[in-house]
Amino acid sequence: MSKKDEDEDLVKEAEEFYEESIEKGENDESLIDVESISLKDIPGLGDKTAKILEENNITNVDQIMTTSLLELQSMGVKRATAKKIREAIKKMVPKYKYFKEEINLEDIPGIGGKTAETLREKGLNVYLIETTPIRELEEKYGITAAAAQKYKEALKELRGGIEFVNALDVLEKQKSILSFTYGVKNIDALTTIDELGVSGVRLGETIELFGPFRSGKSQLCHQLCVTVQLPIELGGAGKKAVFIDTEGTFSPSRIKAIHERFQRELGWKKSFEDVLKDISYARAYNSDHQMTLSERLLELFFNQKDEYGLVVVDSATAHFRAEYAGRGTLAERQQTMNYHLGILGRIADTYNVAVVITNQVQSNPGAFFGDPTQAIGGNIMGHWATTRFYLRKSKGEKRIIRVYDSPVLPESEAIFAITPEGCVDAE
Repeated sequence: MSKKDEDEDLVKEAEEFYEESIEKGENDESLIDVESISLKDIPGLGDKTAKILEENNITNVDQIMTTSLLELQSMGVKRATAKKIREAIKKMVPKYKYFKEEINLEDIPGIGGKTAETLREKGLNVYLIETTPIRELEEKYGITAAAAQKYKEALKELRGGIEFVNALDVLEKQKSILSFTYGVKNIDALTTIDELGVSGVRLGETIELFGPFRSGKSQLCHQLCVTVQLPIELGGAGKKAVFIDTEGTFSPSRIKAIHERFQRELGWKKSFEDVLKDISYARAYNSDHQMTLSERLLELFFNQKDEYGLVVVDSATAHFRAEYAGRGTLAERQQTMNYHLGILGRIADTYNVAVVITNQVQSNPGAFFGDPTQAIGGNIMGHWATTRFYLRKSKGEKRIIRVYDSPVLPESEAIFAITPEGCVDAE
């Protein structure tokens, strides 16, 4: 039997399995118990492969889908076999409908083992080749324009070409995206999207918090570094956080106070030490250092897939504002900042990580009516974030957060308070 015939039989067998589950009323994801699917139920999975998996403590569908191809290969499972098995599982289990098989450098035509190793030493991976402009690949990584174009075209083919999907599929995919709480009910209510049934911060979302000093920007960032680690059943995402600090604002003691409140209120069992271990921290001392740190995240997230859910940059504009002073440097500053924001946007899109940045403000002397406060960064900053929030002080420790710009949220406000235990609902 030819390889093509084997593939067709595999797909047919998987489809028949799925149709049987539909007839039994098991097509709803909530009704399919993946634990009940044994290895022998998976089309294309032979006794030899099943034995290898069991010896490595892989006994169910979820474990097969969440183990990388490289790991499966290291166990002795052939790459082609692993792919066939996962394709069959995609047909059987609805929650893996949108699962995309990982592609390694060696899978790209024209890249052999030695070339792949050389590219990795330069810090490159599949996602960087796919999302980095050709000019940048040429100037920064030494790949010729012709080779870069060839690799990108090959990746398009491996991904199935340029994809267009109907809007209903987009809606269903967005409904499946995890979100995590701000830890403040008023802000969660402010960010509720009824169509998606979510509130809080969505993974893959880009958020800008801007406002004057002491308006609560850094406080919210600290709190999000904790809430993203909460288990899903407690309103979190169960993932790690990254905090890039440009102004020396990071405070482990604030993390401790916030953590203790959630421990007390929610019965959360995770220790303070473990919470701190799951926050990767870096201090950026200038704009070049800040951009280098963001670029390193592309490699970090590639090597630790699905472990991180949040990146905080506090503040994203401070170094640029200080280093590019005067109108003569405005164009260069905007261009450099645009590149930096592009990297952060690439992180959010490629690795499904929420990126939250804080931004400073300045007073617009030409504003005769209304609030003269405006965010630093101009149109480049204004067009970057999915959602922009404007924070300002109110009475005492109360703060007001307003949806300044968003494609999915109406302009509205919420009030919260800053306490020794973090950001809470204002009484």
